[in-house]
Amino acid sequence: MDFVGGNDGSITPDPDTEFDQEHIDRTLAAMQFFRGNAEHLERFTRRVQELGRDGSDTVITLLNVDDPKGGILANILMPGHDWQQYRDAGEIPVARGLAGKDGIPEFLEGVGYADAAVELSATNALKVVVLDSGVALVLEVKFGV
Repeated sequence: MDFVGGNDGSITPDPDTEFDQEHIDRTLAAMQFFRGNAEHLERFTRRVQELGRDGSDTVITLLNVDDPKGGILANILMPGHDWQQYRDAGEIPVARGLAGKDGIPEFLEGVGYADAAVELSATNALKVVVLDSGVALVLEVKFGV
């Protein structure tokens, strides 16, 4: 699996700019969360193709339910789901799957992730929306690259 983070593929700022090490650490943690779900993401990518859909109408969501904003979106997409059962089993509750693209950019913008909202809105490529560690990532998945 290969990935592209952000429009230019980078996840860290230009070395000549000031940066927030905590934000970079949280971004790297979210990337690890993304990589750790590669098998699921590959299956969802195949499913999108089987359904004859694409990134113009579909996104793959990868949400850490214990992330405040990830939890909000998970509960919107899966209302009433019992997330506590995963916590009780010592697991991190994760919501992952296919979602309609409509409304996702607006949600991202509404919770303070304007850059991610713009990035998702600006493409018809299939993207993964990752909410984890207090950051939002909009990533493209390429298998067999």
